[in-house]
Amino acid sequence: MTSSIRSRRALVAALMSFTALAGISTAQAEETIKIGGIMSLTGAGASIGKNAEVAWKRAVDDINAAGGILGKKVELVLADTMTDPTHGVSEMRRLIESEKVQAVVGPATSQETTPLMPIGTEANIAQISSAASTQLTPQVGPYHFSTSPIGENQMIPNIAYALDMLKLTKLALISDNGGMSKAAVSDIVNYMKSKGVEPVAVQEFAFRTEDMTPQLFSLRSSEAEAVLLINSIGDDARKMLENRYDIGWDVPVLASLTMTNYAVGNAATIGNEPFEGVYSVQFEGMTYCPGDALGEKPFAKFAEKAKADIADLDRMGGPSALVPYYIQPFILAAAMNGSGKTDGKSVAAWIEANASEIKTLTGKLAASADNHFLPSVESLKVVKNPYQLREDGLVERADCAK
Repeated sequence: MTSSIRSRRALVAALMSFTALAGISTAQAEETIKIGGIMSLTGAGASIGKNAEVAWKRAVDDINAAGGILGKKVELVLADTMTDPTHGVSEMRRLIESEKVQAVVGPATSQETTPLMPIGTEANIAQISSAASTQLTPQVGPYHFSTSPIGENQMIPNIAYALDMLKLTKLALISDNGGMSKAAVSDIVNYMKSKGVEPVAVQEFAFRTEDMTPQLFSLRSSEAEAVLLINSIGDDARKMLENRYDIGWDVPVLASLTMTNYAVGNAATIGNEPFEGVYSVQFEGMTYCPGDALGEKPFAKFAEKAKADIADLDRMGGPSALVPYYIQPFILAAAMNGSGKTDGKSVAAWIEANASEIKTLTGKLAASADNHFLPSVESLKVVKNPYQLREDGLVERADCAK
């Protein structure tokens, strides 16, 4: 057995720590559990859709290699929102009513996820998306969970780093007009006020914009010493850095997870220079400090295998761009195997009670009856040079001296 195969089996075994296969009959094992994967596979958000499709397929293959869910093979059924919430509703109904899926992963954005949640709730279907709008509460979607931290939590480590480490107080804020970002802006402003600072300027740009130089010029005129960026797609993170570089504005940027997850691919397009002075956040399980052992974290093992298998991985944003979607089927598998059931109510109750015990590539999760955003603020760390990954795929933390 090669070391690569041993590493992959060890990783899958760790992620499937809650698999309960005893007593499953041969007839039951031959059945399948269908998981629907709904995402923008075409349209404006197709770049995200490609990442999700690849990640979900890998996760399902790995789950099946470890015994499936409740001893049954998992089948992934894809649906395309076409970046159109109305079409997404039709596709969600098709997954549930025609394909008879027992759970759903996706979509990526809050504006696509919000209209789908009532459909899943009515059908008693568990759903795990990467949407991060604070409006997606357990009261609105009792069986919906997110693998994204809310926008405010993504900015809290950045604000602390700007104030405590960079010693900067004149902070500006810029966001896209997506559901997650719009909902987060007021919370971020309120959090800043609680720390004794207020943004010197706030700007918003259109989702998937072609140009945000007007917004950046406005921020520059406010004499901001640093810019907080929160957005949902990698193309907008790239455009912000590109436009900032074009106008010659070199203040630090402290950005959300999107910046980190797409930094490798964006640097391949625009070069490394626009990343000068750029910080962002990443899950602790995907970061390192100098002196940390090479290749030992579960994410490092995942990255090694992904690099070997996926020819255009760098263009997709590197291994980190797959992780938010890769872990979603594993969370469902843990909950179904742990509860022994597949319905949304049982899955949600199990996750609320046991989230901290689920093993993922990102680090510890947390959930409760009042919170279905699985990552906590403590799981996020500020990183530097997000485009520059170590040999094992990890990115360097900026606060290692602490």
